[in-house]
Amino acid sequence: MFRRLQYRVNVHFQPIFLLLLISLLVIASMTRKDHYLVVTKYTPSGVIDWELNMSNAHRDSILKEWHAGFKKTQTYTSNAYQPQTVTGIEAVILHNRADYGFIVNYTLILLILIIRLGCQKAHPRKSVISQPIVLILGFVTILAALMDVVVNLGTSRMLHHFRLHKPLPDAWTIGLFAWTKYVLLFIIAVKLLYESFKLGKPRLWLEFTSVWLGGLRFYAWRFRIVLMVLVVFLMGIFSNQVQDLFFSINTSRVASFCFLLSTTLLSLLCWHLPKAIDNARNTSYRRFFMGPLDFSKVRPTARRPSEKVNTARLFGAAGFLIPAIGILQAMTTYHIGYKLSGIPPIIILVAVLAFYTVVLQYRWIDRIFKKDGQVVRARYWFAMGVLTLPLLIWGWGYDRQNHEPYFLAYLSLDLVFLSMMFLITVTLRTTSKAIAKWHAAPIIVFSGVLALLFFILCNSPSFLNNITRNNRFFTMPVVLCAFVSYLLLFSFLQFMGKKVGLSLITFMLVFAVYRSSSTTTVYHEAYIQKEKNYRKSLDSLDSYTEHWLNNRKQDIKDFTASHPGKPYPVFFINTYGGGLRSTVWTTMVISSLDSLLRAGGQKDSSLRDFQHYVFSYSGSSGGTVGLTLLCSARYQHEQQPKNDTAFYPSNSLAIYRNDYFTASMAALLGRDMLASSLGIAPWPDRARLMEMDWERHTAAHHINMRLTIGQVYRNKTYEIPLLFANTFDVDSGKKGIIAPVLMNKLDFPSTIMLEQEIKDPGDLRLSTAAFLSARFPYISPSARLDGRHHFMDGGTWDNSGAETSLEVLTVFERVRSKLMKEDSIFGRIQPQFFSLPNSILATEPIGKPGNLIELLVPPKGLLDSRIGYTKKADGWNYSYAQLKHYGFFQFRPTDDKLSRNTLSPVLPLGWQMSEYAMTKLRLNVSRDSSTIDHVLACFGMTRKKKN
Repeated sequence: MFRRLQYRVNVHFQPIFLLLLISLLVIASMTRKDHYLVVTKYTPSGVIDWELNMSNAHRDSILKEWHAGFKKTQTYTSNAYQPQTVTGIEAVILHNRADYGFIVNYTLILLILIIRLGCQKAHPRKSVISQPIVLILGFVTILAALMDVVVNLGTSRMLHHFRLHKPLPDAWTIGLFAWTKYVLLFIIAVKLLYESFKLGKPRLWLEFTSVWLGGLRFYAWRFRIVLMVLVVFLMGIFSNQVQDLFFSINTSRVASFCFLLSTTLLSLLCWHLPKAIDNARNTSYRRFFMGPLDFSKVRPTARRPSEKVNTARLFGAAGFLIPAIGILQAMTTYHIGYKLSGIPPIIILVAVLAFYTVVLQYRWIDRIFKKDGQVVRARYWFAMGVLTLPLLIWGWGYDRQNHEPYFLAYLSLDLVFLSMMFLITVTLRTTSKAIAKWHAAPIIVFSGVLALLFFILCNSPSFLNNITRNNRFFTMPVVLCAFVSYLLLFSFLQFMGKKVGLSLITFMLVFAVYRSSSTTTVYHEAYIQKEKNYRKSLDSLDSYTEHWLNNRKQDIKDFTASHPGKPYPVFFINTYGGGLRSTVWTTMVISSLDSLLRAGGQKDSSLRDFQHYVFSYSGSSGGTVGLTLLCSARYQHEQQPKNDTAFYPSNSLAIYRNDYFTASMAALLGRDMLASSLGIAPWPDRARLMEMDWERHTAAHHINMRLTIGQVYRNKTYEIPLLFANTFDVDSGKKGIIAPVLMNKLDFPSTIMLEQEIKDPGDLRLSTAAFLSARFPYISPSARLDGRHHFMDGGTWDNSGAETSLEVLTVFERVRSKLMKEDSIFGRIQPQFFSLPNSILATEPIGKPGNLIELLVPPKGLLDSRIGYTKKADGWNYSYAQLKHYGFFQFRPTDDKLSRNTLSPVLPLGWQMSEYAMTKLRLNVSRDSSTIDHVLACFGMTRKKKN
């Protein structure tokens, strides 16, 4: 029986060993979850130091430090702040449970290595190690595994007692067995290495590694177009914007179907096109489109090169698996549990691809589906039916349940099943008469051509607007069609280049770089609206402030008379950048305060809405967009501000349910790339397209973003807060400000005043002003102005807008001091800073930071300096408020979970958000907040607490 086991292990050693290595990788990743909580001053090597410890005092120090080290997930309810913590103790418990699988895995690996070594012959008549030695080493391996199990049981018992505050067992009850385990494993490892050196195995291993790396380099270069597309796709799934898009897809059956369809097409091209590229010199142009295609052979009669064939099949499978893993990454980010949630998604991707490699290398599909060299059709169709049935049931058989977030796991499984169907079909394709009759080449290539044409049409705003009119969930399918288009286009260019002996792609790229760098166009010029005989007629900031204060004089008297002892509050609001989440957060907070004060005004006639008490808005990036929307809505209801309810939390989500992202992405990957490469300006760029999208969608809600800055502030009713949109000039490194007033350079040093640089009859629209501040890097291009400036996102330097807010307050106080000499009523004003960050404040975990690579320190320092300056700018305002006895408020979202489940959406940094993320922000505003309560206290108001 033992010899039979030896024979089987020896014959099937490689696939068994590889499968065990894959399993070891997966289980080992589970033992690394929250590992930084386990690595402390007393356990620099993690759990190993815990196991080898024999001192009770050291044990107590380890446990105390594990208990103190934590990560915190902040959650807020309507009644109290409830932090949820995960300490090092919990992390060790999870690692300990996963370690049982790790023990089984390494034990099996050692056993098959020992058995394999017992089958090796030093010479024809003598084995390397005898059968008794094999049995002894096997026994020692199992004994070491049992010691490891005892260590885990002892650890569980120790931690359980510690958490219950019971007396702890002695440290040696773990350490003794751990030392025994490591000594036994060391003996086994030394013996295996010694015998391997005797057989010359290390040299063979190095040669194998060298050959493998050489093959990897060869195929990576030869099929570089396909590989680059897959790598870009893989990198994208770790962006929280892309993760949030996956949740948008799940809420629409049509979007899910389009996503699966476009993913399938991309995968098929990733499999099909390498054959055309590899055998280009023997393939006609007609066969590129119509087929049949195959890899090049040394001789026409030779067998197909298995390495190339398997590489192409793996490329195709990866096209399905990468978005499948992206969905799991999104679920992990959103804290949605699924069966494999303890394993990092990227490890799942590596493990599945490695498993597919083993399946292809050892021809397991042929063994399962073939008999006597022929495909058993019943087996094939049964497998296809089994894999297709869940796709149909999950897609159409769950009514609205398949719109729920947890159902994303099934969408991910759809892609895995599709990858399995693909792998089985392409493997059996050449040996099955039924499958061979399918002429796949023309279907795949012409489907790719249709995707290319569709993507070209998506670069037409009118066409794309019709598609996305009632649905904002088509971004991923459109981007996938862009990938398909470039994959097909560049593969064809590479195919032509190999036929004619020239690198056409290189020539094209060199020409594009030369042409774009040697031409100057107006393509990315900021849009300036010009009207005949138009004049902005801007007041100076000093003059505007004086008129604003005089306009509020009676209001101040009424307020102070109704609220004895309370100063009249004047707010200076600054909003952080952060894409659409900043826009949503800004409008929700301000409008919520509007609604609360209007409700309070029914009892107190001296109260107006909140924006009546706001002197200025200073925004950066997405925060500026939110402030611009508020100013536009305020303008629409200037005579009757009480009708301005467009951004009440219960209403405002309708504005953000439109698609503001797909047109920009399509233009970025399409029309902008072409125009920039050719140095021409035949159509509006993607920045202008985004402005037009916002103008069109907001107009449906009676918000006019086509208005110019001068028009909005022309009536001088002083009911619209002053808008200061911050941007950044790349050429000079200075801050730029767009404002409806004339500013003095002494008050705003080293600042470019854009409105003062634009001469009549030109002016900036509200949409243009907003997106001069919100030039999200790469999604939007830098904006040229007068050929002397290139403006990019306002968050490049100060992402808070706080510095500008302080500069405005300085002018306000100077003017107020002058007016106080004429009328003491102005002395009853108290300025209030109100800062609106939009990211969740995460508690930094206690633990040792990793070592930084020296080469990364300079760029990291440059990037982090922006964050430091943002914090410093807001910190200045806080310090100034403390010194001058002003008010200072800061209100940011928190990590609330949505009701009815444990879903905790991320707040993506981009221009599109899922319904879950927007709902999370709405709940953050509507819940009981101490910040909102403190702001209301400035007006003598209190809110009813919710039960």
